[in-house]
Amino acid sequence: MGDDHLRLFTRRRAAALATAAALAAVGTLATAPGAAADDAGPWPGTEGKILTDGPVLVDPATGKAAAVANVYGDYAAWAPDGSRLISAASQISSIRPSGSSKITLPWAEGVRSSASYEDLTFWWGGRYVVLSTGGQLAYGPSDGSWAPRPLLTAAQEPADVCDNDPTVSPSGPIAFERRVNYGCYDNAGVYVYDPAAKTVKRVLTNAEQPAYSPDGSRLAFVRKDTDGKFQIFTAKADGTDVKQVTTGPRYYLNPSWSPTGTRILFDAHTTGDSADTHTTEYVDLATGALTAVPGTPQGSNPSWQPLRKNATARIWGSDSYATAVAASRWTWNKVGGHVAGLMDAKAAVLTNRDNAEYSLGAPALAGKKQGPVLTTPRTGLSAAVKAELKRVLKRGANVYLVGGTPILSDSVVSQVKALGFVPKRVSGADRYATSVAVAKNITTSPKYVFLASGSDAYGALAASAAAGADGTASSGGVVLTNGKKLTASVKSYLNALNPKKTMVITVGADAKYALTHTAFSRWPSSYSYYPISGSTKEALAVNIAKFWWSAPSNVALAYSGSWRDGLAAAAAMNVFGPVLWTNRPALSNDPKNYLLRESASTNSAIAFGATGAVTADALNTAGAAISASSSQFVYTAYRNGDEPASARMSSYALRSNDGQPATVARTGPVGADPHLEQLRTVQHQ
Repeated sequence: MGDDHLRLFTRRRAAALATAAALAAVGTLATAPGAAADDAGPWPGTEGKILTDGPVLVDPATGKAAAVANVYGDYAAWAPDGSRLISAASQISSIRPSGSSKITLPWAEGVRSSASYEDLTFWWGGRYVVLSTGGQLAYGPSDGSWAPRPLLTAAQEPADVCDNDPTVSPSGPIAFERRVNYGCYDNAGVYVYDPAAKTVKRVLTNAEQPAYSPDGSRLAFVRKDTDGKFQIFTAKADGTDVKQVTTGPRYYLNPSWSPTGTRILFDAHTTGDSADTHTTEYVDLATGALTAVPGTPQGSNPSWQPLRKNATARIWGSDSYATAVAASRWTWNKVGGHVAGLMDAKAAVLTNRDNAEYSLGAPALAGKKQGPVLTTPRTGLSAAVKAELKRVLKRGANVYLVGGTPILSDSVVSQVKALGFVPKRVSGADRYATSVAVAKNITTSPKYVFLASGSDAYGALAASAAAGADGTASSGGVVLTNGKKLTASVKSYLNALNPKKTMVITVGADAKYALTHTAFSRWPSSYSYYPISGSTKEALAVNIAKFWWSAPSNVALAYSGSWRDGLAAAAAMNVFGPVLWTNRPALSNDPKNYLLRESASTNSAIAFGATGAVTADALNTAGAAISASSSQFVYTAYRNGDEPASARMSSYALRSNDGQPATVARTGPVGADPHLEQLRTVQHQ
């Protein structure tokens, strides 16, 4: 196994996405599960507290038990990294183990019944929650950004079956208990839904309450033995190699695996009545020994907290100009090379390194054209930019220059040609007309347009990252207002669109005012638009993230006093997650609260810029916010975007017994998943 496959939270897990179809599949994951699953965290995990219904947390060593504050419910389950848990009373609640940052998921839609929920689990690295309601499986984002919906089609889940007890493999499949006939009280079997093939297949008969092992290779399940008592069995994930794990006069229910995969936890009953006196116990799979967990009388549905480490990182160079190059080196393969998780650039975008206004749409354009954003002096290419262009691009590739000759001179054009690339200038009469030209280069039939103030680089850059979030499949850009007014070029561009087909998203108060105080001759007398607001730079970026990404896997952090670092962040991260701004020295409250809210799915927080920008304290706070505790994340520093040798060595040290890396990154592209309907506002001209 080569170095490329032994990365420890160092590079993105997904391979290069070379086609629009590949990114489109990622971007539509919310409506069509089955793209590429996120890994379920470092393997093996370590064991934290035991969770039982209530929900109650129990220290397995001491038996000390405490109810989770601010929530009540049953069917509790852990996020893959142990940073959040979910439980169901009437609606589903997601909460930190400390009882903070509570989220209430919306009622499921389009299901037979949503009167109650049960049998909960996280899916796709914590991005989604799978649940059973009225004997039907449903799924929705773990941050509650849209309502859960049916998982299976009507043909896959007929009205005469009852599906319960979903369990998730880290590679994506969902196993569940299905009962048919006799009012759904008989003929229990374990079925598996394969989201890639979109098939449902029975793998076990006379079996119920399945639970995948942490690596997805085996299933634990409940089956009656020859004496009619419920016992714990295991089998391979395909239903073969069935083994009985428990024996004896008692009844065992609700199995779940320890994060290490070496023990199975369950309810131990003295009789077959689920309401009898019972305790929580576990069996050691190597020895068969049973151990009672102290402090758990009458606890039900136990599960072990999986303590799996997330990641923080810093991408930076000697100054903000070098950070842009560092971001490119961290994101894109060199020509002819391949590092697992990096992408192959097809183009590049050049901006004036000292002009924010002409740089604001560049990340969206770079997402569409699949390449880095590099910043250079007006008069010519810097040596670092020349070297980076030659590193990432094949000869003949397009290089887009944003702005006219006062922004990037013809010397830049000549030097790009001399390197063997094709310069393509994208410009207008001013910054506003240039933003229109950039948007038209992204698509001539936009599904959405972000309207942002040209004097607010921070709102516009956060929006630009969102606009490019679907990569080569992106279908929207960012156009700029002149404060609270629209210039003629931007007004003409918007007027040519149909607001019934193109969502116009205003970013900040100035953009909202400019749109709503302009008359559009080709628009209807009443039209809808989608305002995103925020009282600060930090709040505005968080709100863009909340409405554009459902449960992201990754976030970028940049200092709210450095647009250049934000440009580097937006260019490097747009297909991987949002850009958040923070003040210094501490992490600002808005991004902190957002990261706590999204901690079930978010597994990496990446700072762009040196410690004088995003401080070490701020980044550590971000790491703690996305993790189960302040010790549950790994930090990696990428000076000039290069991976340190120590990270490569630690990958070898963390191999598991089967030769696979014991710790793997979970940072694949997620794409856009806009859910703006709650923002829809009707404007009358």
